[in-house]
Amino acid sequence: METAGRMGLPGARWYAEMLIRERDWGAMDLMSEQERFIKMQDELKRRELNRFYYAPPGGESLAAVAQRADRLLGILNHECHGKRAIVVAHGEVIWAMRTRLERMSQDTFIELQESGRMVDQIHNGHILHYTRKDPLTGKMAPYFTHVRSVCPWNEKLSPKGWMKIDRPVYDNELLLATAERVPRMIISEEYLEKTYNGAKTLSEGEVTPDVLSHSTSLDQASASTEAATTTEESSGKEKRQTPLLIPGKPMLNLKKVVVVKKMSRFQHEAELYGNTGEALRKQMSMRGFVHDRLKASHEHHIEAVDEITSSFKERGIAVKVVSANQLTHEAVEGTDMIFSAGGDGTFLKTASFVNTPIPVAGLNTDPKRSEGNLCCYKVDNVTHRFSTALDRLLEGDFKWRLRQRIRVGMVNQDGYWYELPRYALNEVFIAESDASRPSHYNIGIDQHQRESHRSSGILMCTGTGSSAWYSSACQIYREQVATVLSAMDHTHTNETVTELTESINKQNVFPEDSRDMGYVVREPIINATFGDIRFRRGKARRVSMRSLGWDMKVNIDGIYSVPLDYGVQAVMKIVDEPKYVLRTVDFSPLPGSAPKKQIF
Repeated sequence: METAGRMGLPGARWYAEMLIRERDWGAMDLMSEQERFIKMQDELKRRELNRFYYAPPGGESLAAVAQRADRLLGILNHECHGKRAIVVAHGEVIWAMRTRLERMSQDTFIELQESGRMVDQIHNGHILHYTRKDPLTGKMAPYFTHVRSVCPWNEKLSPKGWMKIDRPVYDNELLLATAERVPRMIISEEYLEKTYNGAKTLSEGEVTPDVLSHSTSLDQASASTEAATTTEESSGKEKRQTPLLIPGKPMLNLKKVVVVKKMSRFQHEAELYGNTGEALRKQMSMRGFVHDRLKASHEHHIEAVDEITSSFKERGIAVKVVSANQLTHEAVEGTDMIFSAGGDGTFLKTASFVNTPIPVAGLNTDPKRSEGNLCCYKVDNVTHRFSTALDRLLEGDFKWRLRQRIRVGMVNQDGYWYELPRYALNEVFIAESDASRPSHYNIGIDQHQRESHRSSGILMCTGTGSSAWYSSACQIYREQVATVLSAMDHTHTNETVTELTESINKQNVFPEDSRDMGYVVREPIINATFGDIRFRRGKARRVSMRSLGWDMKVNIDGIYSVPLDYGVQAVMKIVDEPKYVLRTVDFSPLPGSAPKKQIF
């Protein structure tokens, strides 16, 4: 009351409100700090466990004071609606009001209390000014959006200017990720089995109506599919499903396209040191490259790109050519379709910049030296000219091929959620940046109990990536199969071992439109300290991983990586929204339709 009176505000009308009386410390109230330290050591230890919810004997917690502050805010909104109000209170009440007005989480509260920075604390005579009006734009919000902190008697204790109040908004993923940061009670295997394994999950590769009915500027007709659906046998095993193929529309109206061209090895070597002619030949020879072979591959690529661009121009289609190493999100905005000219690496890099329903077609510009599994057409200026493929696109003689991708979300130490700007078409790999150092992390697979691992990292893939790195990481070898058969005293031949090995390894590959992710823990450390691990390899709908390492990184498709600092959690999941499913082109005939002339 003395503080309010000394402010000397002209015409002020003050009201005494018991709701903001000082916090009741109970048995500690009349004790000095020294007496508390001597007589109530156990209580002080309890207080350090959680300052927000701790209540001293006969007293109240800061959470209880915050409830009183809530009631006061309700009264102010009713009696002083549309007006400014000044509240004068003690420090603990101010802290309680801060937690409510700033929607402060427990982690943020504890961080401010323990930061050791004077600027984060509440001092005598401290003033906090809250406003709903944006200081920059003047826009009015229905809740407080900015705060200004001033300590009149010491400017060094006053943060400069207005600070925006970040209101944490939780979606389902963030709620799960935040909950997983709290240690769980021990749950029995029987409980896990009854709770989670009993529920029937979405079958692998199942396509919901929203995916098929989703329309873009390229596909306004309702899509129908003739792909075989997944069925379950009595044994519980799922049959393999063919890729989801959706017929194109009768006419594909292309007005503006982007061609992303690769930088060939020959071009890279030439630009590396600026050499040409014999100097370049000598340089490449010293680095272990065959000059003539790389030059021929480069020239074939250049001819293919020229033929691609000229084909578009001849049909009145605006084309922009962008080098893969200069590609940006802005470069692909507003285009009708994107064509990657190179190999699988160029296609992956191109797809990583596509977060909208823009379709992508991969063109293999050097089929003699590149496999191009992700490409839909092999460009050859003699027998496989791009103009043939372009005519089929414009006539609607193709199918859309849907490829699922992995979204990576991150939850930092403050509980804030953010998503990485690129999605993984093949795989996500998380490990220490130094490959010789074990990766230490805590992992959760779907809704199962979490566990801690030390390993060489963990690899998660889509159906598209299941035939790449994941397949190699999961495969078993003939020698291993032969060893097991010999240990069982089973008579076998080399043909039997080969057939059995191939049959097992084929199970690692699954359809690219599947909503499951494949995961494999690479070289886990299994010893007396860590014991065995429950989740080494399998399929999952959701994988969350909290870093316990020194310098871990999240790697997406081998072309994009971000740090995963200690305590930060990464959440991997197949993208749910149909607009983020990558649409690619397929020239093969639909199942059950008459085969047409193959152009690739």
